[in-house]
Formats: sequence, C-alpha cells, structure tokens
Amino acid sequence: MNQKLQARAFEQVAPILQPGERPITATRAMVGSFSASRLGTVVTQGLIGAAAGATGAALARTKKQFLVLTDQRLIFLPQTFFGGPGVGVLGEVAREHVALAEAKIGIVSLLRLAFGGAGDGVTLTFPRVDKKNAEALAAALPPAPTA
Repeated sequence: MNQKLQARAFEQVAPILQPGERPITATRAMVGSFSASRLGTVVTQGLIGAAAGATGAALARTKKQFLVLTDQRLIFLPQTFFGGPGVGVLGEVAREHVALAEAKIGIVSLLRLAFGGAGDGVTLTFPRVDKKNAEALAAALPPAPTA
C-alpha cells in the first residue's frame, strides 16, 4: 500500500490517540464477521465488555474499512471511495483483546482476528496490492491460544 495512505490514516487517528500511544501500521481491508469457535479456536483472554459477542458483527456492517493498529488498540475507520482512510471511527478494540486466529497469505490474503473470550472476531481480506500490509498486521499481532 502507498505510504501516503498510511500517513493519512495515522493523521486521521492522531486526535483520538491517548498520550504516549503510537501507530504501528495501517491498511485497508474488506471486513466480515466470523465466530472464532467455528475454527476450533479458543481465546482465553477476558471479555471486552457486555457487547463482546457482537463486536465482530457490528464492525462488519461496513465492508470496506481502513485499520490502524497502535501499540494500545486496533482502530477501524471507514474507507473512502478511492480507498483511503475516511473520517470518523467505526470501532476500536483494545490491543490486549485482539489475537490472530488464522493467517493465509497469498494472492488474496486473509486474516482472522479473534476478540476477547466470546468467540467473536472479524475476517479481513486483502487484495494482492495490500499483501505486505496483511503480512505486517499479522506479524504485529499475537497468535490466539488454542485448546
């Protein structure tokens, strides 16, 4: 992905960052929901909150999104018509509640992210031009513990 787009994504989230929080990577992706339990993945971390089971489904309502991973959280932004980061935040998940459940890197790359202990998460699909960004995001996230 273009470094200019990543820089714009960092600029979009700059006003909402906590003191000392720094962005690590940003990428665009197609977002869909999934149940981590359907992959046989058991995430042993605590719940995000009362709406933990609906987090992935809520984030997947807008398919084309821009994601910014910071050292403290994963932030979901809308994607503009031209593929850049849009204005406003669609959602965010604390970094300690995000784990990489599955990664398939190829012509079309796919990452499955698990949220908390509710078996909730999202599926991220990346086109070929964003393969390096998918790899960077996968490398920055801890793997989900399995039973």
